[in-house]
Amino acid sequence: MITNEKIIALVKPEYLKKIPKIFRKHATDNTCKLIAREHSELYKAFEDGEPTDSQKQEMTDLVNGIFEERMKKHSML
Repeated sequence: MITNEKIIALVKPEYLKKIPKIFRKHATDNTCKLIAREHSELYKAFEDGEPTDSQKQEMTDLVNGIFEERMKKHSML
């Protein structure tokens, strides 16, 4: 799970705070599964060790975009 923790650490804290605690684990786990499935090369960079700065920035944009989209869908933003 260390890979998922690295990815979730890139999420804006205000997004995580708005998600009710009972749904937070579900939201974060499924987001990481989606990234692993659809962006496997980027996910693997986080899995294998220390990603480059450009990979971190790409992952930050990706994961925050996913959270923003889903939060808008559920009227949380």
